[in-house]
Amino acid sequence: MRTAFDATTLGVRRGAVELMPADPTWAEAYERALPLLRGALAGIAVAIEHIGSTAIPGLPAKPILDVAVGLPPGCDPAEVDEPLVALGFVYRGSDESRTTYGWESEPRVRVVNLHVVEHEGRTWREYVAFRDALRADPEARDAYAVLKQDLAERFPADRASYIAGKDAFVARVLAGG
Repeated sequence: MRTAFDATTLGVRRGAVELMPADPTWAEAYERALPLLRGALAGIAVAIEHIGSTAIPGLPAKPILDVAVGLPPGCDPAEVDEPLVALGFVYRGSDESRTTYGWESEPRVRVVNLHVVEHEGRTWREYVAFRDALRADPEARDAYAVLKQDLAERFPADRASYIAGKDAFVARVLAGG
C-alpha cells in the first residue's frame, strides 16, 4: 500500500494544520490506490469516493486524502477491519455515523483518512454533495479557501478547532446557500 499513497506532496504531522496549494498529484494518488482498496474491500464495500478538499481541483488543502467507503445498509463496519489493516491502515475510532481509519507514511504523519459509512446514508450524501458543490461553484470553492486559510492561521496546531470552524460554511453549502 505504501506505493499507492506515496506522493511527495501528501502527509501532515498528526494534529498540525498545514495547507498546501492544490496539487493534481493528490487525485493521481487516489486513482493509484483505488484498485487496491476495491480489491481489498470486494464483496464488502459498494462504493469508494475521493472526498474532502484534496478531491476539489483548485482548492488548497491539508495534504491528506479523505476517502469515503460506502457499505450497504445493515453491514457491520467491522467487516472492513481485517482487509484495511492488511493494507496498513490503523483503526482511529467510530461514532454514530462513521468508522475511521488512517494510513501513515511514517509514525504520526497522516496521508489518508478513510471514512467507512453507510452508502447513500446521510453522511455519505453530505460528503459527496459538499465535494460536488465546491467542484461546480468556483465562488463557493474560493470562499471556502479563504475560510480555511484564516482558520489555519488561527489554529496552526489545533486541528479540532480548525475543523469546527468550517462547520457553519459546510452546513450553508449543504443547505443550498
